[in-house]
Amino acid sequence: MEESAILTLKIIILGSSEVGKTSILERYFKNEFHGNQLSSIGIDFQTKFFKFDENKIKVNYIDTAGQEKFRAISVNYLKAAHGVILVFDITKEKTFSALEEWMNHLKENNQLNIEKVLIGNKIDLEEKREVQKEEAENFAKSIGCKYYEGSAKTDININEPLDEIAKITYLSRKDKIKNKEIDDSMMTLSKKNINNKEKKKCC
Repeated sequence: MEESAILTLKIIILGSSEVGKTSILERYFKNEFHGNQLSSIGIDFQTKFFKFDENKIKVNYIDTAGQEKFRAISVNYLKAAHGVILVFDITKEKTFSALEEWMNHLKENNQLNIEKVLIGNKIDLEEKREVQKEEAENFAKSIGCKYYEGSAKTDININEPLDEIAKITYLSRKDKIKNKEIDDSMMTLSKKNINNKEKKKCC
């Protein structure tokens, strides 16, 4: 299936340390949750394949460390990202306030027309909520994206935003695929393979 993917999309997940970025990916890919999950160090990624408009698409979900000392490591990945998942912890207002800084970091290091979704994690701890849903929705609206509240621990509303970011990122580049304007960072097939596909269609 990997060989037949027409392009690779890179989705980076950003947010402060301990908001649950790694736990979200663990739930999405393995349907697992580890309460003693250690903070990420550097970069890690998971891969999933989708089929949109009969096109097979490879999506790399890139997990980044939230600590300031590791931020420089993520810059190169951020520059090449086509989509971003912003995450905060609804029980810690400071992780929500930090989103402005993450958005500035994104604007400084990514010149692409990047797609976004916002996730408020840990709604299983509703009684400890410090960020109101309306406040988060208003922020999402201000940066032009959808807002989701979920819980990696209890598997609430995790699949939908991660599927959504893959879909909207693909749709934003759909015309480039159609017009064969895919840039090198998105290519997964060699020109030879693409030409072979076209020849088969002609025959």
